[in-house]
Amino acid sequence: RSQGIDERDVNSERLRKSVGVERTLAEDIHEWSDCEAIIEHLYPELERRLAIVKPDLLIARQGVKLKFNDFQQTTQEHVWPQLNKEDLITTARKTWDERRGERGVRLVGLHVTLLDPQLERQLVLGL
Repeated sequence: RSQGIDERDVNSERLRKSVGVERTLAEDIHEWSDCEAIIEHLYPELERRLAIVKPDLLIARQGVKLKFNDFQQTTQEHVWPQLNKEDLITTARKTWDERRGERGVRLVGLHVTLLDPQLERQLVLGL
């Protein structure tokens, strides 16, 4: 193993913790309507990827990511147990209004964080 040789079997199974989709833009956008159109385009791809990963996994949080033309980025997410396009659009609009300033946006992303199955068992306990 000391020279990069490792005879152990590769374990390719891993528990996915999140699923996301994002689009880097050829040109910066400065209008909310452009951002909303990109979200409308990205959302079906996020749904598709989520269905492929494992349809029975529950969502813990969903959120949006914006990267600006100065290469800074911001992510806004919150607890929401189901994938919901309107909620993502509302979150993106709030992020756009509060954090963009006058900067152009060059990347828009959507993501969900999946619920850890062990945590899920703990959450269903009654109070």
